[in-house]
Amino acid sequence: MIRAMSLRSFLDTLAGSRAAQRTFFDQARRAMLGALARKHPSLPHALLEDAAMQAFEQLWNHRIGAFSSPHPPGSDAFRHDLVRYLAQVIAPRRLVDQLRRTGREVPVADWVPPGDDDLPDDALFDAVLPAGNDGVAAGAERTQLLHRLARCVDHLPAKMHDVVRHVLDDVRQADIAQALGIPEGTVKSRMSEAVKRIKRCMAIGKERS
Repeated sequence: MIRAMSLRSFLDTLAGSRAAQRTFFDQARRAMLGALARKHPSLPHALLEDAAMQAFEQLWNHRIGAFSSPHPPGSDAFRHDLVRYLAQVIAPRRLVDQLRRTGREVPVADWVPPGDDDLPDDALFDAVLPAGNDGVAAGAERTQLLHRLARCVDHLPAKMHDVVRHVLDDVRQADIAQALGIPEGTVKSRMSEAVKRIKRCMAIGKERS
């Protein structure tokens, strides 16, 4: 009962300050989107946004379940605990609901096993939680995008993967053709198709603003 009242007290405090609402919204949104993108790098950004917004709605309606924090509701530590809970528990549940409604399946390969990522959960949350540090937040977002890009490149067919890796190593098109024993036109066509697949994988274009 005390914990439930602590959360209600926190939400009542937010309701009385637009500045506090914006700060909390920005922190929680970045954390939720970062955590979801890390686990599902190939899902469209719109799905992740919907899951985050549904998590906020669930919070405002006092329906987030067994959240608890040992810290006072007005403290930064309490707010950080709540953001982590939204990002690690509530938003992933809402994303699963979204996937079920749309009939979309998440390939097992898209899940990042714990410890296999170069950005652990704690580092991710520590990067997005501090208020007023846009540079840090931008760096965290860039890390997520680079991670998703790397996974999308790894999922390309072998012939396209070889061409892309040479391009990323700044090898000239003629040298790529010679190294792989294929015409330059084939290098160009494989790269063009690889770019299309990477865009689809990263949900760039129609699915991502």
